[in-house]
Amino acid sequence: MLRQDYNPYAFFESNTLLNYGVMILNHSLDSLRHVLKKDIWEKAHIRACADGGSNILKIYSNEINENFLPDYISGDFDSINQQTYDYYKSISTIEFIKTDDQNLTDFTKCVRVMMEKKSMLNNLLVFCSLGGRFDQTIGIIHSLYILNDYYPNLQIYLITDHDITFLLHANKLNRIHIQSKYKGNICSLLPIGQSAHVQTEGLRWNINKTQELSFTKLVSSSNTYESTTTSYVDVHTDNNIIWTMTYICDKKR
Repeated sequence: MLRQDYNPYAFFESNTLLNYGVMILNHSLDSLRHVLKKDIWEKAHIRACADGGSNILKIYSNEINENFLPDYISGDFDSINQQTYDYYKSISTIEFIKTDDQNLTDFTKCVRVMMEKKSMLNNLLVFCSLGGRFDQTIGIIHSLYILNDYYPNLQIYLITDHDITFLLHANKLNRIHIQSKYKGNICSLLPIGQSAHVQTEGLRWNINKTQELSFTKLVSSSNTYESTTTSYVDVHTDNNIIWTMTYICDKKR
């Protein structure tokens, strides 16, 4: 069986050699405050804001006295405020790309632009919020599934103020590496949109493949790892499924 490895905490390390892009969505200020450091920004192959995410990046840049400049800002520009628009528009290196399709989220459209510019990108760190308005949260998760269909070789990590959330893939051995100073204690498997038969190794409460995960039966929330020395978790699933894991905040810039 084909194996796919995930190293979500590695992006927080200053010595990472991983190929990745960075994207800022609206309402992501707390996640930026917790995680986004200068070296994470500078080592990214491409950096972008989706519409109102540009307001958030400007606020954060001012807070820490750093000039974090995106390569482009995309969207229908109904969320970016005038002051932010004027500031970034005055910088010639920043491209403004208007995307009007109302059938897609700004997140989805921003990723499409990014992949046109960097088609060989392997990983994408998306700073966002999965709290606040429930419909916006579901919209982000929906985009995660849609984007996987468009770009199956792009691994997208949603980074909030508490968690890293991403999609595990059907009919593969999904191996999540967890040993890091950033490792939190909580993890979950969430069968959003479709049921899944899942088998795991490395969890405190492992799941047997005879058990069906679904929102009408069983959801593996608030799980944890087998022991403090567990290096990775293996997940086999017959349908794509959401994995979410907490991290420990490092506020040093």
